[in-house]
Amino acid sequence: MKSKNYIVPPLLLVPLTLLAPSAVCAEEPIELESMEIEGEIIRPNMTGVLPEQGGLNDAARLLKSVPGGNVNGLGPLSGIAQYRGLYGDRVNVDFKGMNYKPACTNSMDAPLSHVPAAMTSLLKIYRGIAPVSSGIETIGGAIVQETKRPAFTEAGELVDWTGKFSSGFNSNNDGWYGALYSGLATEHHRFHAYGSKEFGQDYEYPGGANVPTEHDREAAELGYGFRYKEHIVDMDFNYNHTRPTGTPALPMDITVSEGGIFTTSYQGKVFDDIGIKASYNYQDIRHTMDNYTLRQPPKTGKRISTNYSDGFGYKLAIDFPLLSGIMLVGADGDNANHDALVTNPDQAAFFVNNFNGAQRDRYGFFAEWTVSPLEDFEVELGARVNHIEMDTGVVSTSMTTSAPSPAMQANWSKLVNDFNSANRSKTDFNYDLTAVLRYDVTEELQVEVGFARKTRSPSYQERYLWAPFEATGGLADGYLYIGDINLQPEKSYQGELGFTWRSGSFYFSPRAFYRYIDDYIQGLPTSNATAAAIATALYKNSNRAGLPLLQFTNIDAILYGTDLEAGFRVMENWRVDGILSYVNGDRADQKDNLYRIAPLNGQLSLFYDTAKWSVGSEIVGYWRQGEVSKFNNEPKTAGYVLWNIRGQAELYKGLQFGVGVENLLDKEYRVHLNGLNRSLNNVDNGTDIGQRLPGIGRNVYVTLNYEW
Repeated sequence: MKSKNYIVPPLLLVPLTLLAPSAVCAEEPIELESMEIEGEIIRPNMTGVLPEQGGLNDAARLLKSVPGGNVNGLGPLSGIAQYRGLYGDRVNVDFKGMNYKPACTNSMDAPLSHVPAAMTSLLKIYRGIAPVSSGIETIGGAIVQETKRPAFTEAGELVDWTGKFSSGFNSNNDGWYGALYSGLATEHHRFHAYGSKEFGQDYEYPGGANVPTEHDREAAELGYGFRYKEHIVDMDFNYNHTRPTGTPALPMDITVSEGGIFTTSYQGKVFDDIGIKASYNYQDIRHTMDNYTLRQPPKTGKRISTNYSDGFGYKLAIDFPLLSGIMLVGADGDNANHDALVTNPDQAAFFVNNFNGAQRDRYGFFAEWTVSPLEDFEVELGARVNHIEMDTGVVSTSMTTSAPSPAMQANWSKLVNDFNSANRSKTDFNYDLTAVLRYDVTEELQVEVGFARKTRSPSYQERYLWAPFEATGGLADGYLYIGDINLQPEKSYQGELGFTWRSGSFYFSPRAFYRYIDDYIQGLPTSNATAAAIATALYKNSNRAGLPLLQFTNIDAILYGTDLEAGFRVMENWRVDGILSYVNGDRADQKDNLYRIAPLNGQLSLFYDTAKWSVGSEIVGYWRQGEVSKFNNEPKTAGYVLWNIRGQAELYKGLQFGVGVENLLDKEYRVHLNGLNRSLNNVDNGTDIGQRLPGIGRNVYVTLNYEW
């Protein structure tokens, strides 16, 4: 099979909008074939983002510099990954072979939030069709988040000590962060430790302040690795402690989110040409939120929600030569348990047992074959079978005896009894298929064509949300929802066409895609009269009075669009880079748009860089979004353009200083993928209840990094 070199475009190495402090000096595009992260080569259809973070430290924001990527904003540390219009559980996020299981029923602790950008060494995104080996459910794509480990030394070398200190300050929210990494390695052993702390006040924008968006988080990681010949064993423990942090798009804010994730992995070879990778992980997270610590409580009263999530996962993959290609076969699994209890600190008797031992267990088997049948051709074929088991315990609430009226008590009792008497145990058998063809037309031009069938079973919220609540995995549309135990799995049929043209310092890589999703899960007005009556009472005397209760329902959907990245270098030191992303989401069963789809957007940068310093400017633009969801009563948003300037200099070997201004003109704008405001504090700051949350105003930052 002919060896190929694939590049990370320089755009993805420059400072990231609203995140990175300074430009990275990249004299040449990075050849991905030479970028090996713990023995795993980045594949041809992967894009790598190297974070050089500022104080706005949500790693999910890195996706804004990926073609087709974006973020559903709930709060400063609660970004939900979106890729080509799909988001949440549909996008698989892998961290050291495991999938984070958000403890929060509204994904305040979304997968990418567990590892700050300051501790993220590389974010890898499968562009287009993700291979079946990349995760159990990858209907919306796959992301891999890495942290740094020290490399083993060569035979006979002494102990190698590496490390990095990074820090930064943001003027917009008086925010700061500090992070320290240290690693020791010998030929056979390696140790590393990470630690980070970040803190910030409410973000400001020209119309006022976005309240509450203060944040406070600590994170740490410890790791040990052992190597003997071609066998490597690693063990890591990652810890995250988030203190009171705002999420104004949701009915509550984080008061504490704390937990640890243990991972262990093995990789090696036997008989010279058979590779083996195995991993195991365990997670235990406690998450508590309320509606009064950081914001004015609503008229309905104070609420506390206590959530727990625990589970484990594993993966075994074996690769070996087969018919002039490489065959990869494996098995993986993921078991998760969730509990959520809502109480009132002013009424000891009040409680809602929202989720009680909700289980979602996944077992998968996959095979993937990559082969070059002819010169200049490469074919990648994949197949996966998933067995999904779901169940939950009985639920209860004090509202069956303490609701304001006997009629409401009877309605609550009926909901509880109907749910508890239903068959809550569900099993899905899903299968995925992928086929990708790559053809090197010339040494400079490669064409890629792909087809895929991908599946996803409902989340535990979508199946087991038994009464009108907003525990919706972070939809943040202001509606109350109920679930449906009998939901069918989503089935996506996807086509992909693209090419990559690289000539000297010029690159151009567009992609076009079309996706039909059978049984797409979306909220529609419910026919459950009992639940609707309760929702009407809950909506009463609020700005949401008259809104229908939505129920998670299977519909058919279509998503299509295009995204591209391009750039070139001029006169050695000047670099121009850009990305452009467009996706359209429609209901296939009637005339309407899908909820929370990013408008046409792009980024264009011009930088002058040398080996010691760099300075440049970025333009970030979003078109207006008028193609909104009617059944979510989704508000439209206007377009906007932001101007950022950035610079960086190496003061001494390994010591770098960065400075920049984001949103230089202090423009006021509304981010379409932000949730709708739920905080009463924001009403006096220019954002009504139900209005899109604003983007961040002018931000001047400074950073200081030292690496050895």
